[in-house]
Amino acid sequence: MLYFVRSAGYNGYQALVTELGGDPEACLRAAGVDPDSLANPDHLTPYRNFLEALNIAAEATATPHFGLLLSRKQSLSMLGAIGFAMMEAPTIREAMENMHRFFHLHITGAQISLNVGLNVANWSFEVLLDNAPPIVQQLDLAAGVGVNIMRQLVDYSWSPASVHMQRSRPADDRPYKQLFRTQVLFGQDEGVITFDRRILDRPIENANQQLFGILNDYLKHQEQKAPTDFVSLVRETIVCALHEGSHSVEAIGHRLAMSPRTLQRRLNAHGSSFKKILAEVRNNIAQQYLMNTSVPLTRIAVLLGYSELAAFSRSFRREFGSSPKDWREQQKYGAELPARILTRAVD
Repeated sequence: MLYFVRSAGYNGYQALVTELGGDPEACLRAAGVDPDSLANPDHLTPYRNFLEALNIAAEATATPHFGLLLSRKQSLSMLGAIGFAMMEAPTIREAMENMHRFFHLHITGAQISLNVGLNVANWSFEVLLDNAPPIVQQLDLAAGVGVNIMRQLVDYSWSPASVHMQRSRPADDRPYKQLFRTQVLFGQDEGVITFDRRILDRPIENANQQLFGILNDYLKHQEQKAPTDFVSLVRETIVCALHEGSHSVEAIGHRLAMSPRTLQRRLNAHGSSFKKILAEVRNNIAQQYLMNTSVPLTRIAVLLGYSELAAFSRSFRREFGSSPKDWREQQKYGAELPARILTRAVD
């Protein structure tokens, strides 16, 4: 499946590259993006190209936290009608629920989740794209934009309880502390913004409920025009379920309000199967962890729902021809990988 992001996702990109001494048009074209196509904020552009554009800009400007800096230039208005509806929602909770429901109208290559506990709420971001290029810049951008959105809804002095980053700790973490103004934890299992759950029930100042209803009706109409993809729906449901430790066909069927047999039958009709999709999701997430984080292999195996590290290693080797450890080293060292490791990887 080809995933897309609205051109509005590039808001501030060209200005920031210029500020950092780079050539924004050259960066965009190197990523396969036509700069002229970004004039219309609702134009759909390939999500893979978006990720590449972030990486190319970071390298061209020698700015390892490019995504974080870009987040300073993006806010609710970037989301178009979704953002405007959030500003008119009665409460923070309804604003966030509205965003979650319609987020796929802005981007189909990623997903956000809100999990509310007894005292703390966790807001997370997940890339869905298979075999994605490095996503560190995207994770930085998502965390920054998420905090910016909360500050617009709550108060510009607001800060989360903590921010969990999947990326390894950068050489200079001061930009992260300056933006988030809270504890920033690196090398975490997933990207999460944590905050006091009581904030969800806070009313949004000057919200217009009538306008909120009008904007919601518009978004529902846009949703009806968007193509549906049952396989992608199952894939996204599995991603969420893995984080909660329940990914059986019965659990996924329950989430989708259908029996396991019906789920399998519908997937068969689309030329797929639950087992195949689960394997694809696991492989995709495994690659992201191995490429973008330093999370231990045993922990990755648990996060992917394997009974033990050996089971994860066997599955990964079947798909990629090398063990998770060797694959991670290949991504790190590339052509400089010692010959002994390359030899071991193809044994």
